[in-house]
Amino acid sequence: MKVLVIGGTRYMGKILVQTLLDEGNDVSVLSRGNEKPSWWSNINHIKADRNNENELKKALQNFSFDWVFDFQAYRKEHVESFGNIMNGRVGKYLFVSTGSVYSKWDYGPSDEALLDFELNVPFSEDQVDWSDLSYEYDPNELEYGARKRHCEKWIIENFNIPYTIIRIPAIMGEDDPTGRIWWWIQRIKDGKGIIVPENLNNPFRTLYSGDAAQAFYDSIKSEKTTNKIYHVASHEIFTPKSWIRILNNLMGIDAHMYLVPDVITDKFLNDSEKNEQKYSPPLLRNYPYVHNLNKSDNDFGFTTTDPKLWLSKTIEYYMSLNQIENSNGYNNREREIEVGLNWENTIHNSIENFNID
Repeated sequence: MKVLVIGGTRYMGKILVQTLLDEGNDVSVLSRGNEKPSWWSNINHIKADRNNENELKKALQNFSFDWVFDFQAYRKEHVESFGNIMNGRVGKYLFVSTGSVYSKWDYGPSDEALLDFELNVPFSEDQVDWSDLSYEYDPNELEYGARKRHCEKWIIENFNIPYTIIRIPAIMGEDDPTGRIWWWIQRIKDGKGIIVPENLNNPFRTLYSGDAAQAFYDSIKSEKTTNKIYHVASHEIFTPKSWIRILNNLMGIDAHMYLVPDVITDKFLNDSEKNEQKYSPPLLRNYPYVHNLNKSDNDFGFTTTDPKLWLSKTIEYYMSLNQIENSNGYNNREREIEVGLNWENTIHNSIENFNID
């Protein structure tokens, strides 16, 4: 197959390109060329800035592709220009979307989400409808999710190219550019414990980066996925307690989980004067975050790796690094533990003194 990957030089995209090459596909990568992974000499590089429509049109004018994987469309204009430029010259287009389309804020309160996560466990792809969605951006919302909604709406309503839309959760794995998995590994490693705000003590799904890349590949190959939307996420449903327990077991450490009211973490772990980000462990949300995976399982045989296997591999990767910056908020680590210990002592003393006459 002749394949174009837009972006694809980091994280999931990098893995996907290697898979495509291993399967014997003719792969082109469209990027500005700032990142050059190990497979660089085995692909055709199309240099372009997709924000410049004229430059994009000129770069793609002599190409046609069986498949296109788009990791870099972050606003409606991106998919609109690509769809207009490549109409009639692409067999199937896969848009990498996000679970953030359901929320005004990724980690905001449930009543600000676009569906009721607490009454929909699991939630399905068809529980939101973009037909009445405006392309105006509300600055009070998280831009990433709002812009991805706009992309989806334009594709669904205007694309003449056969498409598949894949909504992903927070992706975990080696070489994570967001640092989310390192946040957990670094804190488990020091053995001092993890502070979990009570309002974030909810079940969730995540996904290994390698499984995400494989899902993109498997879904675009399936005839059943044309013009449809899918969730991909771990088949396992985690809770903060089970997530910490798995990491503890794999690392041979017994890091305690401190369950602390969010009014306490908000008061003592956030420093507005230093403009520090609100204390919020990655992956955890104010509501259950459990995707329905039936469509992906049935239409393209979606599979995921045992979390013990991929987490072991990820932990080994981070432990092997000679130098790595501290994770987000780690400079406030001693304060975190002080809050956890003091809260548990307060609860213990309250229980000891509790009495009903």
